[in-house]
Amino acid sequence: MIKNIERTKEGVDSLIDRTRDAVVDVAARTEHGVESAAERVVAKTHAAGAYVRDGAETASRGAHQRVDSAAQAIDRGYTQARNDLARAATTASDYVTANPGKALLLVASAGFLLGLLAGRRRLSA
Repeated sequence: MIKNIERTKEGVDSLIDRTRDAVVDVAARTEHGVESAAERVVAKTHAAGAYVRDGAETASRGAHQRVDSAAQAIDRGYTQARNDLARAATTASDYVTANPGKALLLVASAGFLLGLLAGRRRLSA
């Protein structure tokens, strides 16, 4: 009977050792799996960050180019308007110099009409 108890004890000890080994093995494999998954997540996060950074840089360059183009267009428009206004002023000055009487009558008529329009607006308001 003592032999049976010793064999049973050895069997239980063996079962405990195998169970402990199985638990340690599962824990090691789980830890390795978690580490691998974490490494994949980190790698994908870095790739996504690089993708977003590249997109932002591309958008920034495009925006700068559009702003530069708009500024150049505004500058060209301003220059054209300034030149047109200078030509109009020169033409008006030449006309007034050549025809002072007509110019005075035109300015007086324009002032009279503006006065009438302004008076009507005051009466309607």
